[in-house]
Amino acid sequence: MVMSIKKVARRMVPFAAPIYWLVKQRLSKRDIRRRLKQGTDIWIEVGAGTKRGQGKWLTIDMNDICDIYWDLRKGIPFPNESLKKIYSSHFFEHLSFGEIQRFLDECKRVLVPGGQFLICVPNARIYLQAYVNGSALDAKKYFIYPPAYNHTTRIDLVNYIAYMDGEHKYMFDEENLLFILGSRGFRNSRLRQFDPTVDLQWRDYESIYAEAEK
Repeated sequence: MVMSIKKVARRMVPFAAPIYWLVKQRLSKRDIRRRLKQGTDIWIEVGAGTKRGQGKWLTIDMNDICDIYWDLRKGIPFPNESLKKIYSSHFFEHLSFGEIQRFLDECKRVLVPGGQFLICVPNARIYLQAYVNGSALDAKKYFIYPPAYNHTTRIDLVNYIAYMDGEHKYMFDEENLLFILGSRGFRNSRLRQFDPTVDLQWRDYESIYAEAEK
């Protein structure tokens, strides 16, 4: 009986994790080369979590459910000017400011001239305004990751969105999201409306949407 890659890897502890990653990376690169040879438009969603791509979209993250298994800290595994669209949803807040700069440069590298970049991030303004105004936020709605909400005093409204128990590294509002896109050379940076074909309906209430072109 032929064992799966994962089962073989488990038997090779403590080397299982790096070997499994290397095998998956090689398989992903092979799949990418195949798709590029097909010559069709390629759209990718980066940092997609446990999500399979639909339609023209391919999802990329470090798990077995996404279409492409890849550690995005190593860049985007596509050649220069090979992608028509890149989409990101609630991923950039997990990067530091410096990491954001470098990753946006990487997005520009792989987009074709005129290629589209779409992004969605949490709106920190909601939590900051609640702190300044002393207003309450519905815990079940705005604190969906309970381990990150300490619920001590009002400042924990800010601690939640700023740090997310170590998960978050950067906060966004509408102004700085557009500024950051423009500062990395993206053209026509602008806010956009919720798009049900790509954006998550259940996170619409807390999100900022933007788009730009290379």
